[in-house]
This record gives sequence, C-alpha cells and structure tokens, in this order.
Amino acid sequence: MPTMTTAVTATTTHQLVIAPQLKRKLLLALKTYTELAAQAKVLALAKKKQSGIVEGIQTELGESSIDIDGYKSTIVAPIRKVFDKKKFITLGGNLDIYEAAMVDTPRRAYAKITAPGATNGDDD
Repeated sequence: MPTMTTAVTATTTHQLVIAPQLKRKLLLALKTYTELAAQAKVLALAKKKQSGIVEGIQTELGESSIDIDGYKSTIVAPIRKVFDKKKFITLGGNLDIYEAAMVDTPRRAYAKITAPGATNGDDD
C-alpha cells in the first residue's frame, strides 16, 4: 500500500551587506526594468486594441485570412486538450497510477522582479 508523504519547502532570509556602488547599480537596473515593464504594458494594450480593430474588420468582411500590401492577418482559433481528473475517474481510470506516472521536469530559471507597490498581477 502506498504511503502518504508531504513535500515542504522552506526558505531562509538573511541580511547582505553590499557596497554602495553595487547597491546603486542594482537599484538603477531594477528601476529601469520597472520603467520598461510599464512601457511594455502600455504597448501591449495598444497592440491588443489595434488587433481587435483588425479582427473586427476581418469578421465584417467574412474572411479568416487577409493579405494586404505585405501585411498578413489570420484569425487563429486554437483548441487545446486538458486532462480532466474527474472524467478520468468516471471512465474507470486509476488516479494513483496517473499520479505515479507524472514526472517533474525542470524549466529554465528566471528572475522574478516585483516593483514596490505592485500587486501579484503586475509582475513580469
């Protein structure tokens, strides 16, 4: 019979003493990042608005793909498959076997930067 285990993650916080020059360099990089992220957000909203206009015109024309003066626009409507655990069990599947077959694969590490006063949705 399988045993129940619990995974626990623990982190520690410690104080670093850094040189004033390095602190200035780090703060400059973080402030620049925050400014660029704000600009990217504004640009993304503007792009989304223009994309909606183009899609509306395409829908009005009844065309899913348009090529005009070198510009190309295609309406893409993807479908993805999602595993439904409840349906799997309803169909007679053994959830223990499914969970045992799951493999953790590492992904590329990245720096998550949060600006002062930013909410969780504002992170980039």
